[in-house]
Amino acid sequence: MNLQEFLVQFFLFARQDGYAIETSYYNGREQVDFGNKKLHAGHLEQIFPEILDPEANISQLIERVAPGRPCAHRPTREIIQRIVAMTARR
Repeated sequence: MNLQEFLVQFFLFARQDGYAIETSYYNGREQVDFGNKKLHAGHLEQIFPEILDPEANISQLIERVAPGRPCAHRPTREIIQRIVAMTARR
């Protein structure tokens, strides 16, 4: 899975889970709203492909690139688990 495929799948799963997908007015990139805080494509790019490692600590990765967004940790972890499972079936 390359970066572009990862981003498409991440935002697709986030949308399916009911999270709002918006365009960031800072950089014009997609971002997912996890309630109080948001993660945008640039954050995800900084932790790809490391985030797909089954041993990766998702919370630490998010804190490294987007500190102060604990509300994004669990949903991101769940989305990543789905992406990893999907790629394993290929």
